[in-house]
Amino acid sequence: MMLGIDRRMFLMGAGGSFLAACSGEQSAGRLRTCLAGGANPDANGVWIWMEACLNLLRQNGMDFLLSTNAALGREEDRSELVGLGLLHLNDAGISEVTAFSDIYLTAQLPFLFDDLAHFDRLISDPEFLQDVNEELGRAGLVLIDAAFLGGMSGIFTTRQPVHSLEDMRRLRLRAMDRRDLVLIRAFGAEGVQVAWEETAQALQTGIADGYLNPPLAPVLFGHGTYLRYFTDLRIAPAHRLIVASARWLERLTSNERALLEKAFRAGHRANRAWTVERQSNDLESLASMGIEAIVPGAEDREQFKTRARAAYPEYAPAGLIRKAEALAGKVAE
Repeated sequence: MMLGIDRRMFLMGAGGSFLAACSGEQSAGRLRTCLAGGANPDANGVWIWMEACLNLLRQNGMDFLLSTNAALGREEDRSELVGLGLLHLNDAGISEVTAFSDIYLTAQLPFLFDDLAHFDRLISDPEFLQDVNEELGRAGLVLIDAAFLGGMSGIFTTRQPVHSLEDMRRLRLRAMDRRDLVLIRAFGAEGVQVAWEETAQALQTGIADGYLNPPLAPVLFGHGTYLRYFTDLRIAPAHRLIVASARWLERLTSNERALLEKAFRAGHRANRAWTVERQSNDLESLASMGIEAIVPGAEDREQFKTRARAAYPEYAPAGLIRKAEALAGKVAE
């Protein structure tokens, strides 16, 4: 495996062949974009956003090439391609933005937002976007929007139902990163870092007893075979990010930029409408897979919230936490 400058040079040299995989067509296309998952209108909120955006561009004469199912490599590979201007629009994970933007930590703090509408007001706030994009500019990235993935995150488990903090003591949950580990340990459970691609095997073999995710996760990734319970804690907004190449945006004409902004708004509206519909039947979808939904009482949820917020100092320096709390407070109703 190549690291550092070697891997970066490899991406620059291989960018053309990578991007040729974006479509079965031979045309170079106008807009090169990537979807991490599949084009699934029932379970993939990012695809809902992308489809509406690309349809509007097509109707207005802008060609594009679309790659799906992470065909262009891992999250970090695709972010480098975007920074280099070889990929124009990308479906990115939160960790790809927080790697360059400290203030986007706000989106990861558990129990900071009351609901999705609360978070949506933050992601639509011009001052917040400006602060984030000043930091992302160092990597050649521009944050365009957040695409919701259904409801807010909770705890999925394979064998042990979770009604209260007491039930967490016997669990080992899959963690995506260090911040997940902080939260899992704050709840009194053990955490184990497992790559997403290996999560199904971890659940099957007992390496992990579950994970933190929104209701749609097992529907989208086929984990219903292993999971039996979902505790609807509403920990944080489940979303991925639409990120664009700063180099590419700078080369566009004013008319092209205006068309793109119109397409971005179409993507936003479509994703939010889909989210409202999905939230109304998220738990029913789990029930159809044999997963029991548990809605903790207000007192039990408050205990989870208190533990999580007490762990904030392990997420970031105190000054950054205060700024994140102020941002969330600014857009609260």
